[in-house]
Amino acid sequence: MAQVSRSYEELREASNHLYYEIWMFQSLAQGMASGIAGAGPINNSLLESFAIHVRALIGFFYSENPRTDDIIAEDFFENQNDWQRVRPLKTQILDTAKKRADKEVAHLTYNRLDVTPEQKPWEFLKIFDDLQAPIKIFLDNVSKDLLCSNWEATKNRQSAQR
Repeated sequence: MAQVSRSYEELREASNHLYYEIWMFQSLAQGMASGIAGAGPINNSLLESFAIHVRALIGFFYSENPRTDDIIAEDFFENQNDWQRVRPLKTQILDTAKKRADKEVAHLTYNRLDVTPEQKPWEFLKIFDDLQAPIKIFLDNVSKDLLCSNWEATKNRQSAQR
């Protein structure tokens, strides 16, 4: 299904939601990698939140068959091929993270029965590193007037992490 062309105002407002997704993803990845939550329901809640934000960002940067109301990176470019041309390839780490988020968190599936204790840990920092590339390339190539004012903080945070 073809994406609907979005107005300047819609894209600016959508960028607020994208900002939130990236902020939560970056914060959770670093917090979870540090082991700050320990074990138990708080840790599980943070892990589930991390997985959902990862899933949303992978869907944004690497959309496949988006619904007309999905916010995707291509929306922010006059020609959707411009984003597809500059974005990095989706890594195996991101592909696996998306599948895990789908099957182990977002949906109640029989695939969960096959996950061994050794397979349960998430590679927070590897996922973090692999998602930084499309975030940086998006910010380097998107028209800045389409982004809300919060984006400067994200760009500064990302620069400090490298």
